[in-house]
Amino acid sequence: MSLESRLYIGPAGWQYDDWYGTMYPSPRPRGFDPLAYVASYFNLIEINSTFYRVPAPATCRRWLERVEIHPRFLFTAKAHQSFTHRDDARPAQRAEFIKAVAPLHEGGRLGAVLLQYPWSFRFDATSRRRVDELVGDLAALPLALEVRHASWESDDAQAYLSEKSISVCGIDQPVIGESLRPYRYRTGPAGSYFRLHGRNYKHWFADAGRDQRYDYLYQESELSPWAEVIRKAAVDSQRVFVVLNNHFRGQATSNAFELAAMLLGRSVPAPAPLRRAFPALKERTTTLDDEGIEGDLFGDGR
Repeated sequence: MSLESRLYIGPAGWQYDDWYGTMYPSPRPRGFDPLAYVASYFNLIEINSTFYRVPAPATCRRWLERVEIHPRFLFTAKAHQSFTHRDDARPAQRAEFIKAVAPLHEGGRLGAVLLQYPWSFRFDATSRRRVDELVGDLAALPLALEVRHASWESDDAQAYLSEKSISVCGIDQPVIGESLRPYRYRTGPAGSYFRLHGRNYKHWFADAGRDQRYDYLYQESELSPWAEVIRKAAVDSQRVFVVLNNHFRGQATSNAFELAAMLLGRSVPAPAPLRRAFPALKERTTTLDDEGIEGDLFGDGR
């Protein structure tokens, strides 16, 4: 299988007002559907809202309907924060989450459920217990684990993770103090999973809002090493998920197009407003028309 057939790339989330005028047309057209619009360009979206609220199964079914014309499109979904950040969810609540995302899973559209732990989650006996319990309760779903603390780089931690039937995310984040360094990942049954958060050192640990923390635009020199790691991962992975989370003003989509072009070795279609907002895109992208209404990044007739 080629890299192109294994690669799934896209942004984290799609409900951002500050994307209008960059990724999305502005003013907003009547009946505009941002999810369907993103799916017309990318073949992956990571659902962020599931971290804050467990959706109703009917909501997941509606998401499926909005992307049904794109047969290669997949979702990944963040597990609810009570599973990872608060650790106060019981097995019944985790079963509710499985039921909620069942339409995505049963419909063949769920690439992975992301278990994202905070930087404070260090490798120790308590963390092992928490991961073991959560992985056990969610075993019916394809799982990926994200940890951010450098203690997970230890030999003991790597040996522990090697025994788990989960993917371990390779992440890009500001490397401050005891932060996990880039380019480390572990392929699991779901495939390989990469998340690029930006490198906003000033606001990463500050008491800043979400937009400030993820306000960062990668340069080509910062994306190129990740492109090499992703190519390597694709050799042994049926699926490779690449999520850009530096979302402010559509920077995630700009960098996703740029990284996709690097990986595919050709220009890819991007919205005209985004190309105007981020001139570096013009070297690696094309636009279909003046408004860039839809594209076909993988050229597969989706």
